[in-house]
Amino acid sequence: MNKNEIGINAGIVWRIMNNDQSWTYSQLQSASGLSEREVSAAIGWLAREDKIEFSETNGEECFRLIILHIYF
Repeated sequence: MNKNEIGINAGIVWRIMNNDQSWTYSQLQSASGLSEREVSAAIGWLAREDKIEFSETNGEECFRLIILHIYF
């Protein structure tokens, strides 16, 4: 896996999460069809870009896309 593949996988995960709901790790893996390693790297990429937030629901870590609307 290289940076280009991680970026592509981050885009896949980002598009899946772009529906204003929280996702668990297993839900993201199932919806994306990516391996654990690929999902983990994609989440790391998105976290580094401050595009997701982390929370916990029923003892399971969840991820939510941060959507900013900037108007000029």
